[in-house]
Amino acid sequence: MTGWFSVVLIAALLIAAAAILVRRAAQRWWDYLLILAGAGLLFRPLYEAVSGDVSRHLPAFLWSADADGKDQIILASVASTFLLPVIVAALTLLIARRLISSNRGS
Repeated sequence: MTGWFSVVLIAALLIAAAAILVRRAAQRWWDYLLILAGAGLLFRPLYEAVSGDVSRHLPAFLWSADADGKDQIILASVASTFLLPVIVAALTLLIARRLISSNRGS
């Protein structure tokens, strides 16, 4: 697999996951603000725990072997650093909303 294809695939998957989860979690305009605030609060913990250098978590064959590989790792790391907190915040809001609605129904 070529390195640039990996970067495009990783970024596209993260963008798609963020867009789908934000769209499903937000029912009112202030839900977008909740997701943004949650992403801001989750940025630092996720940066230190999960994101940052994605080459630690992904196999080496995804990246090119030359200096181009370093650029690919940087771009994929930037995408994961900024999109993972949004994904986790939207998923948290979606799960909380589902739990609250299921408790009201029973």
